[in-house]
Amino acid sequence: VQNLYPPPELNHTIKMEVGIEDCLHIEFEYDKSKYHMKDVVVGKVYFLLVRIKIKHMELNIIRRETTGAGAQSQTDNETLTKFEIMDGAPVKDQCI
Repeated sequence: VQNLYPPPELNHTIKMEVGIEDCLHIEFEYDKSKYHMKDVVVGKVYFLLVRIKIKHMELNIIRRETTGAGAQSQTDNETLTKFEIMDGAPVKDQCI
């Protein structure tokens, strides 16, 4: 079953900051919040604080399907592909 919908009218950018207190602070920025399967994911990763060793970084594309509604809903996740976007240790203020 395939549901075809028009592209969303509002597709804001996503900014997310994650980290480990006093060890690692990373900021992710993506150009869209919703993607079509044929879209290209464009974004940046900023390393604001790096005090631990990082060997590599991957970007995983995960398909999430939800069936049912409310308490009867069931969600399935499947990793479609993985991309290694960084190999080696980053330094503070580096952007990839």
